[in-house]
Amino acid sequence: MHDTSSNDLSLIVAQAIEEIKSEQGLEFSKEKINLAEIERRTGISRGKLRRLKANGFKDTPHGLSGRSNRPSVLTGYESVLDGCLRKGIRNSSVCLDALREMGYTGGQTTVRDYLRAHLDLMPAKRQAVEPQGNRGRRYSTDLGHSYQMDWGFTTVDVKETGEAFTSACFAMICHHCGQRYVEFFPNAKQENLFIGMLRAFTYMGVPKYVLTDNMKSVVIRRDCNWVEAKAGSASSPCSSDAAG
Repeated sequence: MHDTSSNDLSLIVAQAIEEIKSEQGLEFSKEKINLAEIERRTGISRGKLRRLKANGFKDTPHGLSGRSNRPSVLTGYESVLDGCLRKGIRNSSVCLDALREMGYTGGQTTVRDYLRAHLDLMPAKRQAVEPQGNRGRRYSTDLGHSYQMDWGFTTVDVKETGEAFTSACFAMICHHCGQRYVEFFPNAKQENLFIGMLRAFTYMGVPKYVLTDNMKSVVIRRDCNWVEAKAGSASSPCSSDAAG
């Protein structure tokens, strides 16, 4: 067998050939050697094995090795495209517009080919390692125990006049079944709050408690704030005073 060069590729092929020769014995022929079997043993592609066989199974350097690439119309603009890819931008039209502003005179096909060949610069997509699940918990009580009420505000457009005004939205919800009552009022005054509550009770029934936040039509102050203002201390427990 011909001597092999000292590079790793030739040594790997030579070792595979020696194994095949030891298995076939006198029937072994280097000219009829099965390249598919060498490919299976070494993992080297069939085309490269054909080139090695033509050179006596010596890995010779490529004929164009050592030559520098000729400058292209894209030379000098690679950093701009690399920056776009690192930002997650791979649209060739967008990248072309950025290059045009810097004086690029080439076409879009060149830009598209460069982007396709350097997609490894794109940031990896974010993926959830595991499902996060429901982060909220629904507050529920026994039947007829408590409701919750609040005000909301929305802008109403009048098509006939083209004017707009703000409307107050009263909402009450049952903590047991989630049933809701919603009504709109011109404002959020206390008398409208009472009207909404009475109509909600007529619709859903009267609960034991009605929960609310610090709306002005319900709460005028908290005891802790009043004590602090009087005595300069906030050590007393907080409780709310109802308005009206």
